[in-house]
Amino acid sequence: MTEKKYCYRYVDGNASDGRPIVMLRERVIIRETAKTFWHCYDYPHMTTEQLKQMESRSKNGIKRCLKGSARSSYHLTKEEALRAFVYRKRYQLERMALTMETAKLCLDGLQEGGYITQGWRPETVRPPEGSVYVAAEELGPVAASFSWGEW
Repeated sequence: MTEKKYCYRYVDGNASDGRPIVMLRERVIIRETAKTFWHCYDYPHMTTEQLKQMESRSKNGIKRCLKGSARSSYHLTKEEALRAFVYRKRYQLERMALTMETAKLCLDGLQEGGYITQGWRPETVRPPEGSVYVAAEELGPVAASFSWGEW
């Protein structure tokens, strides 16, 4: 039997008691080209040739992936997979921080303008004039760290 070649992806989740965990997903590479590769779950009792035959059947769990892409689903080595996982999580944290800051500044601006009252369900709600309301004149610290560019 030929030695199987694997690709990996790290994902986050929660254990049954709620603790955060990082899981390694391992898949078998069944076919490769210069730019892409096809992978599927590992069936230990099947050889690589048998796994390749599954490709002709529909809905068999075979996925296509780009090689060398930092944001692609699966990567060839565990190190690259961990590097991509860290990149994804840091990117998500940056986006969440920007979203939190934007929501807070919008709510604070509407409250200071007298359009809403404080509270989870505000008693007073009065829409601002026009279709765009500038809630804050200054950028927040998170938004200032991003490059906004020209549209």
